[in-house]
Amino acid sequence: MKFYETLYIVDANIENKSLEKEMDDVGKELAKTKSKIINHRVWGKKRLAYAIQRQKYGSFIILQYAGGDLGKMPDFDTWMKLNNSVLRHMTVALSEEPAVHIEEEKSEQDNEKIQQQDTENVEVEGDKKSDSASENENESKADSDSIQVESEVVKEEQESVSEED
Repeated sequence: MKFYETLYIVDANIENKSLEKEMDDVGKELAKTKSKIINHRVWGKKRLAYAIQRQKYGSFIILQYAGGDLGKMPDFDTWMKLNNSVLRHMTVALSEEPAVHIEEEKSEQDNEKIQQQDTENVEVEGDKKSDSASENENESKADSDSIQVESEVVKEEQESVSEED
Protein backbone atom coordinates (compact mmCIF):
# COMPACT_ATOMS: atom_id res chain seq x y z
CA MET A 1 0.00 0.00 0.00
CA LYS A 2 1.27 3.49 -0.85
CA PHE A 3 1.22 6.37 1.59
CA TYR A 4 0.81 10.03 0.69
CA GLU A 5 1.11 13.39 2.36
CA THR A 6 -0.73 16.47 1.20
CA LEU A 7 0.19 19.85 2.59
CA TYR A 8 -2.28 22.58 1.83
CA ILE A 9 -2.49 26.25 2.75
CA VAL A 10 -5.71 28.08 3.55
CA ASP A 11 -6.32 31.73 4.38
CA ALA A 12 -4.93 32.55 7.84
CA ASN A 13 -7.86 34.88 8.58
CA ILE A 14 -10.39 32.05 8.58
CA GLU A 15 -11.96 31.38 11.98
CA ASN A 16 -11.40 28.04 13.73
CA LYS A 17 -14.92 26.79 12.96
CA SER A 18 -14.54 27.58 9.28
CA LEU A 19 -11.10 25.99 9.28
CA GLU A 20 -12.50 22.79 10.81
CA LYS A 21 -15.30 22.80 8.23
CA GLU A 22 -12.73 23.14 5.44
CA MET A 23 -10.73 20.25 6.88
CA ASP A 24 -13.93 18.15 6.99
CA ASP A 25 -14.67 19.00 3.35
CA VAL A 26 -11.17 17.91 2.31
CA GLY A 27 -11.56 14.72 4.32
CA LYS A 28 -14.92 13.94 2.67
CA GLU A 29 -13.48 14.54 -0.79
CA LEU A 30 -10.54 12.27 0.01
CA ALA A 31 -12.97 9.61 1.26
CA LYS A 32 -14.38 9.44 -2.28
CA THR A 33 -11.02 7.98 -3.36
CA LYS A 34 -11.39 5.25 -0.68
CA SER A 35 -8.23 6.45 1.04
CA LYS A 36 -7.71 6.01 4.76
CA ILE A 37 -6.73 9.19 6.65
CA ILE A 38 -3.88 8.66 9.13
CA ASN A 39 -3.23 12.25 10.25
CA HIS A 40 -5.11 15.45 9.45
CA ARG A 41 -4.08 18.39 11.56
CA VAL A 42 -3.33 22.09 11.53
CA TRP A 43 0.41 22.61 11.35
CA GLY A 44 0.18 26.30 12.21
CA LYS A 45 0.01 29.80 10.82
CA LYS A 46 3.12 30.89 9.01
CA ARG A 47 4.33 33.72 6.81
CA LEU A 48 4.30 32.85 3.13
CA ALA A 49 7.44 33.22 1.02
CA TYR A 50 5.46 35.35 -1.41
CA ALA A 51 1.94 36.75 -1.49
CA ILE A 52 -0.71 34.35 -2.80
CA GLN A 53 -4.03 35.96 -3.67
CA ARG A 54 -2.86 39.03 -1.73
CA GLN A 55 -2.31 36.97 1.41
CA LYS A 56 0.98 37.24 3.31
CA TYR A 57 0.14 34.57 5.90
CA GLY A 58 -1.50 31.16 5.65
CA SER A 59 -2.66 28.30 7.84
CA PHE A 60 -0.75 25.17 6.90
CA ILE A 61 -2.64 21.88 7.19
CA ILE A 62 -0.98 18.51 6.82
CA LEU A 63 -2.91 15.46 5.63
CA GLN A 64 -1.32 12.00 5.66
CA TYR A 65 -3.21 9.06 4.25
CA ALA A 66 -2.97 5.58 2.80
CA GLY A 67 -3.76 5.59 -0.91
CA GLY A 68 -6.98 4.04 -2.09
CA ASP A 69 -8.27 4.08 -5.66
CA LEU A 70 -5.41 5.66 -7.62
CA GLY A 71 -7.72 6.28 -10.60
CA LYS A 72 -9.71 8.80 -8.53
CA MET A 73 -6.67 10.67 -7.17
CA PRO A 74 -6.54 13.10 -10.13
CA ASP A 75 -10.15 14.04 -9.30
CA PHE A 76 -9.07 14.86 -5.72
CA ASP A 77 -6.16 16.93 -7.05
CA THR A 78 -8.49 18.83 -9.40
CA TRP A 79 -10.96 19.44 -6.57
CA MET A 80 -8.14 20.90 -4.43
CA LYS A 81 -7.11 23.20 -7.30
CA LEU A 82 -10.69 24.42 -7.79
CA ASN A 83 -11.40 24.89 -4.08
CA ASN A 84 -11.35 28.65 -3.41
CA SER A 85 -10.41 28.18 0.24
CA VAL A 86 -7.18 26.35 -0.61
CA LEU A 87 -4.45 28.80 -1.63
CA ARG A 88 -1.90 26.10 -2.59
CA HIS A 89 -1.45 22.38 -2.11
CA MET A 90 1.21 19.78 -2.74
CA THR A 91 1.02 16.00 -2.55
CA VAL A 92 4.06 13.74 -2.18
CA ALA A 93 4.44 9.98 -1.89
CA LEU A 94 5.93 8.71 1.37
CA SER A 95 8.44 5.87 1.48
CA GLU A 96 7.02 4.44 4.71
CA GLU A 97 3.87 4.61 6.78
CA PRO A 98 3.68 7.81 8.86
CA ALA A 99 3.28 7.54 12.61
CA VAL A 100 -0.02 8.65 14.09
CA HIS A 101 0.35 12.15 15.54
CA ILE A 102 -0.76 12.48 19.15
CA GLU A 103 -1.41 15.93 20.56
CA GLU A 104 0.44 16.41 23.83
CA GLU A 105 -1.78 17.86 26.50
CA LYS A 106 -0.01 19.81 29.18
CA SER A 107 -1.18 19.23 32.70
CA GLU A 108 -1.94 22.06 35.09
CA GLN A 109 1.28 21.32 36.96
CA ASP A 110 3.32 21.86 33.80
CA ASN A 111 1.54 25.16 33.20
CA GLU A 112 2.26 26.27 36.77
CA LYS A 113 5.94 25.36 36.38
CA ILE A 114 6.16 27.36 33.18
CA GLN A 115 4.53 30.36 34.84
CA GLN A 116 6.93 30.11 37.79
CA GLN A 117 9.91 29.96 35.44
CA ASP A 118 8.60 32.99 33.57
CA THR A 119 8.21 35.02 36.76
CA GLU A 120 11.69 33.96 37.91
CA ASN A 121 13.13 35.01 34.55
CA VAL A 122 11.42 38.39 34.82
CA GLU A 123 12.80 38.87 38.35
CA VAL A 124 16.31 37.90 37.25
CA GLU A 125 16.11 40.25 34.27
CA GLY A 126 14.91 43.03 36.58
CA ASP A 127 17.88 42.40 38.91
CA LYS A 128 20.26 42.45 35.94
CA LYS A 129 18.80 45.76 34.80
CA SER A 130 19.16 47.32 38.25
CA ASP A 131 22.74 45.96 38.50
CA SER A 132 23.62 47.40 35.12
CA ALA A 133 22.04 50.72 36.11
CA SER A 134 24.14 50.87 39.30
CA GLU A 135 27.23 49.92 37.27
CA ASN A 136 26.47 52.75 34.87
CA GLU A 137 26.15 55.16 37.81
CA ASN A 138 29.46 53.94 39.24
CA GLU A 139 31.12 54.33 35.83
CA SER A 140 29.77 57.86 35.45
CA LYS A 141 31.00 58.75 38.96
CA ALA A 142 34.41 57.30 38.12
CA ASP A 143 34.47 59.28 34.88
CA SER A 144 33.59 62.52 36.67
CA ASP A 145 36.24 61.81 39.33
CA SER A 146 38.88 61.26 36.65
CA ILE A 147 37.82 64.47 34.91
CA GLN A 148 38.20 66.37 38.20
CA VAL A 149 41.65 64.86 38.80
CA GLU A 150 42.72 65.77 35.27
CA SER A 151 41.48 69.34 35.66
CA GLU A 152 43.39 69.66 38.97
CA VAL A 153 46.55 68.38 37.27
CA VAL A 154 46.12 70.92 34.48
CA LYS A 155 45.62 73.73 37.03
CA GLU A 156 48.76 72.67 38.92
CA GLU A 157 50.74 72.63 35.68
CA GLN A 158 49.45 76.07 34.75
CA GLU A 159 50.38 77.40 38.21
CA SER A 160 53.84 75.91 38.01
CA VAL A 161 54.34 77.43 34.54
CA SER A 162 53.16 80.87 35.78
CA GLU A 163 55.48 80.70 38.84
CA GLU A 164 58.46 79.95 36.61
CA ASP A 165 57.74 83.06 34.52
